[in-house]
Amino acid sequence: MSGGELLLIFIVALIVFGPSKLPMLATHLGLLLRKLNQIKEQIALFWQQQLNEQQLKENQYKAEQGDKEYKTNPSQTGD
Repeated sequence: MSGGELLLIFIVALIVFGPSKLPMLATHLGLLLRKLNQIKEQIALFWQQQLNEQQLKENQYKAEQGDKEYKTNPSQTGD
């Protein structure tokens, strides 16, 4: 948003809500934005944990398959 758009929004809000309620509105809006940001961070953390768990399971599966392959066909390297 440009400075002119923000000024227009401020003037409309001042007219609609009045100068006495504008600080209260700004406070509540700030609290709402903070809460939404916290929720967004919690969701991102949850999905990152899910992804990490899935990758761990895949890596464990690959390690088990590699271990089975090694036990059935050990490579014989000798000097």
